[in-house]
Amino acid sequence: MRKYFIQTFWCAMNQADSEKINMLLLQSWFIKTSTWQDSDLVILNTCSVRQKWEDRVFWLAREIKKYREKNSKNSKIKLPIIWITWCMVRKTWMNERYLNDWNERERARKIELLKDEKWILNNDDKLFPRLESLDFTLRIEEIKYLQLILSHIYWEKIWTDDKFDDYLKTKQFRENPSQAQVIIQTWCDNYCSFCIVPYTRWKENSRPKEDIIKECREAIENWVKEITLLWQNVNSYWKQFVDKKLWNEEKSKWNTWIWKSPFRELLEEINNIKWIDRIRFTSSNPHDMTEDILSSHFELKHMCNYLHFALQSWSNEMLKKMNRKHTYEDFKRQVEFLRNKDPYFSISTDIIVWYSGETEEMFQETLKAFEECVFDFAYIARYSVRPWTIASKIYPDDIPDDVKAERWHILNNALNKSVKIRNEMMIWKNEEVLIYWEKDNQFFWRTRNFKEVFFEKEKNLKVWDIVKIKITELDEWVLKGKINY
Repeated sequence: MRKYFIQTFWCAMNQADSEKINMLLLQSWFIKTSTWQDSDLVILNTCSVRQKWEDRVFWLAREIKKYREKNSKNSKIKLPIIWITWCMVRKTWMNERYLNDWNERERARKIELLKDEKWILNNDDKLFPRLESLDFTLRIEEIKYLQLILSHIYWEKIWTDDKFDDYLKTKQFRENPSQAQVIIQTWCDNYCSFCIVPYTRWKENSRPKEDIIKECREAIENWVKEITLLWQNVNSYWKQFVDKKLWNEEKSKWNTWIWKSPFRELLEEINNIKWIDRIRFTSSNPHDMTEDILSSHFELKHMCNYLHFALQSWSNEMLKKMNRKHTYEDFKRQVEFLRNKDPYFSISTDIIVWYSGETEEMFQETLKAFEECVFDFAYIARYSVRPWTIASKIYPDDIPDDVKAERWHILNNALNKSVKIRNEMMIWKNEEVLIYWEKDNQFFWRTRNFKEVFFEKEKNLKVWDIVKIKITELDEWVLKGKINY
């Protein structure tokens, strides 16, 4: 039986897709291994939102190439095949060496789905000239072609189950029994000027509600306790089918809400599923946030008191340049709404340091946002130009790298203070923790407000259990506690 190794880069969406890949390969009689040196197939599930993630992919691919070259004459050592998927991939292709026996080579140069199975016999993706050792690329939404490609490469029939021929309907193999990540949308159409996602994932499309409910129900029937709804902008679920004028009118009626958003309706139906314990969602955007979605955290029994949504910058001028559709005032109002109802409500965000044209004054304003909003966490990124984006075409990357690094450290120090303030509030509180991992004789995972807690392992407890923990101390970014029977 062949073995495979999968490396997932960055986001929760990619992690969910790796679970789909797990299911397909396991049902094709591959075995998962923990090291790429022991594998027949290496899968790099990539992210291109930041340059550093691409750099890590290329580094690992080159290490594998060196390994293959070094051991090419040793028949006892496996030489893994390399497959790259997700954000860095534009088309589903195979390396040219697998096409030599085919007279007809259809070549498409636009980003589009394959028309039929013949179209796998191409290799125009720009990754191939950069990585000679790359064996094939596969867009994750074309997962139904995986076994066909592997059959062609290995020259033997790789077994497949035809019921898994649709990306969204492909089941996920979850290695942890307590938590399920459920994809509710595909792609994104916000076109933030710095972001590559719309150019790799295309137009936003919402999944039918009945399919989502069915997947959630099946997961819970298999003892899952926590559901996380995923995609790039979950609070715009089914927005494309709602009258835009109605959406904007109702969104403006803050505190006089009379209309229910489609995402709120979805949350309510999931909340009513028997035996569910926790519901989370990520990620979301301030410009599509409605009061009924924010209120769901307090009105629906199983919703957790945590929210991640991206600010990116305090400066409204910079937000406009980023093509973000919210202002800082919009964002702050939503933070205040949540914290006024629950002071322990956790909020995390995304910040970009030194976007094109950002002045010192604009940066200082963003720094001030950490004092006003007191984030529980923030993902702080140094801006790097991504190809195909609006910014790459019209805005210069005019901030020196050393200045970006300096400002990143200033913001990171501000984040450390913010996290400490928020975590210190948790000391001596009794919190329910869902055990998700065990390491070095300790259990750990999250409170309902997404705080990571470590505590001593006990024989009568296991991964999947929910246990009451008394928070006793703060260890930098995480909390420590004791079981409170």
